Formats: sequence, structure tokens, C-alpha cells
Amino acid sequence: MEQGKINRMSNRSISTSEFKRWTTCRLHWSWASAPPRGLGLAPLVSAPALDLGRMVHAALQVGYDDKVPFEEAYRKIVAEQVEPDGTIFQDHLIKIRAERELGALMLRGYQGWREQQDAGMHFLAMETYWDGVTLPGTEATLSGIFDALIELPSGLWIMDFKTTKSTMTSWAEQDLQVTGYTYAAKQMYGAEVQGVILRFLLKRVPEGYDKLILKNGTVTQKKGIATCTDYEHYYRALAIATLQELVTKKGFRICRELPSSLSAYDTALSEVKDDPVFKEAFLETRRTYFNELQLLREKPAIYFWDVIEPRTDVQIQNYLNNYFVPTAEEILNPSWIGPTGLAQAYSACATCPFKSPCKLAMSGGDYQSVLDEEFCLSPHYQEELDEAADDSTDLE
Repeated sequence: MEQGKINRMSNRSISTSEFKRWTTCRLHWSWASAPPRGLGLAPLVSAPALDLGRMVHAALQVGYDDKVPFEEAYRKIVAEQVEPDGTIFQDHLIKIRAERELGALMLRGYQGWREQQDAGMHFLAMETYWDGVTLPGTEATLSGIFDALIELPSGLWIMDFKTTKSTMTSWAEQDLQVTGYTYAAKQMYGAEVQGVILRFLLKRVPEGYDKLILKNGTVTQKKGIATCTDYEHYYRALAIATLQELVTKKGFRICRELPSSLSAYDTALSEVKDDPVFKEAFLETRRTYFNELQLLREKPAIYFWDVIEPRTDVQIQNYLNNYFVPTAEEILNPSWIGPTGLAQAYSACATCPFKSPCKLAMSGGDYQSVLDEEFCLSPHYQEELDEAADDSTDLE
């Protein structure tokens, strides 16, 4: 099997993502998969959420490989992106910029979280491309990309990074990609491979302390506070709002501007903290927010988490027999192509980039014009075509 490169346009090679597309919707598979089986199309203007996921993955790879801060790596990647031109709608451009900034803030938080989470993990390799893993009983081979190969006391594990808006991860217990990755990794690295660790990065960041302070100077007490911020930001907002209330309402005078940071707050507090009247007023003010503060301490918001998914040899064999092998045969010899995602339209169709031409195709409209105007050959496949052309020229 080959590592370091995937021949996406091979008649026999099937990527794990192609298996997923086939299972979700055969029409999506036909339009998006690598030629010659599919058209290899991608939207000219990709969804901001997809751009975010790609750039976060790239920044994680650079951060781990080059030992640089993840936010720094991310901002450098973003700076190298071409700014969308004036042909797209302004609201779409605003979303792109907002998503890009969100990615930077996500990775800033990830930096601190992973320092503790990664203790005991040995990252052996990042972003490993592989191809040629055999599927018994079929001419097809399996290909894919491992985000990371790590070593734990329990053995070797594949790590797969996921950016997500949802904290629901029960689907991972039967995830096809996890099983396919484990099977491939066992062929490549041996029986020591235990399974896949899915590392989730929530597409949300804690609200800053400044946003938690209302116009009247008090701290917000909105419901669900534990899902929108964390203990550090809430404590900082509470500290500053408490000092502000003591200064403005209880007559204390501090010869400086109201603090804008926690360190400035501590300095200002030191000037009056020994006053007994101040101590009582300070406690009285903070009692208002005690419950919220305790909630955030005891049940902190989760923005990053790992889901460990081992796979036994029995599980892998059952998935091979009942899914991967028969599905590979169908992909190599498709008997029918159509929008099979309609039965799960609430999830599959709602976010599908081919939703518009699909609706036209099903209603007898001119879907081909939409494909021609709004889609192009995916850069991945264009790159392979260019490489093939260069190789042909060299041979001549």
C-alpha cells in the first residue's frame, strides 16, 4: 500500500469519504466523486463552515508538526487565502470573515485545553495519506487520510479532528469511517492499533467577560449561562461589575479609571480591600451571582472533548462483510443513480451543496446550467490531472 499520496482518480481506489457519499445520496456521489466514476465537482463559492473546518485542520497539522501556537498557524493560513471577490453577496462575505475569526478564537482556547489533554499521548505522525488497502473479495481498494497517529499505553490509535456545532456524539459508536480507519490502520501498522479517537472542536467560543456585563453595570443572569461562557470569563465579569457597583453606588473612591482587566481589578481592589464596610458590601454584591458562579465551576462548558472508539476484530470483520465489500462492488458497478438522500432530507439535503441542481433535476428543469455556472472541478482532482499531464510531458 502507498503512503503519502492518494490516487483519487483511480478506477479501483475508493476513499472513506466516497463510501459516506454513496451511502448518503447517490446523486451527490455521482456529481462530487473523483472522475471517472463521478464528475468531481465542487462549488465555486464554498460554504463558510467548510472553509473553517479545512483551515482548522490545516492549522492543527502545522501547530503539532512545527510546534507553533495553533492560533498563529491558523492566522497565517487565513492570511494566505484569497479574499472573495465582489461577485458574491455581501452577507456571504460577512459570514466568511466571521467564521474565519471564530476559527482563530477556537484554536486560542484549544491551545490551553490540549496541553493537559495531550499529556501521555505521543504524536507519531500528522496527516498521513494512504492508498491501496485491500478489501477482501473485491477489486476495490480503500484510501483515506489519518489526521494523526498517536501512541498511548494501550497501543496505537488514529486521531480524527472534527469541527462541529453539536455536542451529540452517540453516532460515533457505529460510525463507518471509524471502522474503516481502524481496519486500514491495522493493515498498515499491525494489530497494536486499537481504534480511533475522535477529537471534537465546538464551533463556539466562550463569551468574553465584557459581553457579560450589561449596560446597567450588572452581570447577565440569562438562563443557560454555562453553555455560552466559562468560569474564567464569568468570574472576571463578576469581579469588574462588583467593583464598579461599589464605586458608583456605595461611595467608595478609587483614584483610577474603572479596570478593564482582571489584573487592573486586583490592583484597584487592593486599595480598599481592608475596609470592613467594603468587605460587607463586596460580599453582599457577589451573593447575587453565587449560583451561576458555582454552576460554572462545577459544570463547566465543554468546547473540546475526545470520544474514544475502539474496534474489535469481530466488529471490523462484520463491517467488512456486511458493508464495505458489498458497497464497494456497488460503487464499482452502479446500477442506478439518484437522490437517495431524500429520506433523510432534514440532515443530508439541508446542507448539501447540490441541493439546487438536484431539485431542478427531479422536476425536469435545466440542472446542467446550474452545474456549469456554480460548480467547477474540485482543486484536488484538477491537481492530479495537472500532475498526470506533467508526467506525460516528461515521458515525451
